[in-house]
Amino acid sequence: MNKSPANQKASLGRRFLRTLKGLLLWDHERASWQYDVMVVLILAFVFLIPKRYFHDRPVYNPGPAKEVVSLGIDADGTRYYRVSAELLARHHQDPRQAAEEVFSNNLDHPFQITRIEPVKDTEGSVVWYDVWLRGQN
Repeated sequence: MNKSPANQKASLGRRFLRTLKGLLLWDHERASWQYDVMVVLILAFVFLIPKRYFHDRPVYNPGPAKEVVSLGIDADGTRYYRVSAELLARHHQDPRQAAEEVFSNNLDHPFQITRIEPVKDTEGSVVWYDVWLRGQN
C-alpha cells in the first residue's frame, strides 16, 4: 500500500488533533504517556509559575471581639466609639440614624452624635464607623 505524503500529513494532523482533544478533555488512560504529559504540565504550572502572577493575598480581617468599641474621650469631653458597619446596617440604611438607635438602646443617659465617619478597609469597603457622642456620663 502506497501512502502519499499528503495522506501521511493528514493522518499526522488527525492524530495530533486527537491527542490535543484528549489532553483538553482529560480523556487518556492512566499510565499512558499522554496522561503522564498532562500531569507533568500541571506540576510545571504549579511549581514554575512565579507567584507574582497570583494575586490571592490572604484577607486579614479579624472579626471584632465587640461590635461597639470605646476608643476614648477627646479633650472637649466627647466620647468616641468604633461601631461595626454590619451592626449599623442591621438597624437602618442611614448610618447616623442607625447609630442613634444602637446607642439609645445601650446608653441610659441622653447623648448627641456630633460626628460620624466611615472607616474603610484596603479594598474601599466600609467596615467600621467612628462615632463621636457628647452627652451626660
